[in-house]
Amino acid sequence: MTYDEDKELKPLWLVGYGSLLFKPPLHDKAISKDFMKFPGYLNGFARRFWQSSYDNRGTPEQKGRVVTIIPAVDIVSNDEFKDDILRYELRSHKDADKIINDPRLLHDALKVWGCIYYIPPKYAREASEYLDLREKDGYSTHKVSFNVVLDSEEAQDKTIQNIMRELPKNKAGEPVIKSVVYVGTTENESFIGPENTKKTADIIRVCKGDSGPNIDYLVGLNDSMKELDPSGRNRSHDPYLEDLVSLVNDA
Repeated sequence: MTYDEDKELKPLWLVGYGSLLFKPPLHDKAISKDFMKFPGYLNGFARRFWQSSYDNRGTPEQKGRVVTIIPAVDIVSNDEFKDDILRYELRSHKDADKIINDPRLLHDALKVWGCIYYIPPKYAREASEYLDLREKDGYSTHKVSFNVVLDSEEAQDKTIQNIMRELPKNKAGEPVIKSVVYVGTTENESFIGPENTKKTADIIRVCKGDSGPNIDYLVGLNDSMKELDPSGRNRSHDPYLEDLVSLVNDA
């Protein structure tokens, strides 16, 4: 991402749905601990370990697996994606066969839980440059609308109120933030497409890269998803991720 000089004095809102959930931008600097982080979700996407990794979680000879998000429109237009979505995200929908072929209905049915970081203006450029390097294996920047879900304590915090005050709200009254997200699109060289979860688990179990073992990535993501839902309301339930974790642990 080329940083926009005209926006240098504006904060950076950054969505995390994979490693950013447990490894913040500029994680090796003390300032990263001060970045505000809020839970929430994206509509219209499915999260999958369909992106290979030759650097952070693998090598060119033994590529690992990391997550990307697949938009509803790509799922509808690619028949090879549909079985996986029907197996997981739509398995409880009585109209699944209709939803899977309708971009609007599928967009409304899909939800990816994650987080969003508020990075102050003075660190925005540095964070962008850092992320461009970290996400160099096939990821590109996109703008998405992220729905912020605040708990009662956060909602009463004056600092947070000041940040959220001018933001638009969704139908549930939740703040919606136009945000930056890094995505491995279906056209990038490292996108592998649908893969049997048993095969994915076998790869994750043995691969490692510059950022450590691939299995640490999976564990970190799964643990972070649990932290998004301390109330136990099962709001951030991800059956695909849970199935993958189970397969890795059962070996």
